[in-house]
Amino acid sequence: MSFEQSCLDIRIEVRGDHTVLLAGAGLGDDEYEPAELILDEHIGNSDGFFTWEGDSFTESAENIDLSFREDGVWLEGDLPEVGDGERGRQGINLSEHIENQNGQLVFVGF
Repeated sequence: MSFEQSCLDIRIEVRGDHTVLLAGAGLGDDEYEPAELILDEHIGNSDGFFTWEGDSFTESAENIDLSFREDGVWLEGDLPEVGDGERGRQGINLSEHIENQNGQLVFVGF
């Protein structure tokens, strides 16, 4: 199950050279545990596109934010291309690979 279905107060914080996903992760019976996941350990910038097969996107991204859509929670930002070009605003669906497992936000691989 995707994390947004069992978490409250989902947000991000940019902390220097990395971005952290934070939430109150549900444990059941209306109990929630503060949880966080460093997104830069799982998401990169590949020539102006977010990618799950990379890391350290925060080093090149600007205007990083979350968007809550019908199909999940999206990380969005402005990412530069190789060679100083700009691809414009890009996004990646965090709900595809992040879960709440017993009160912890966990990256679930491919």
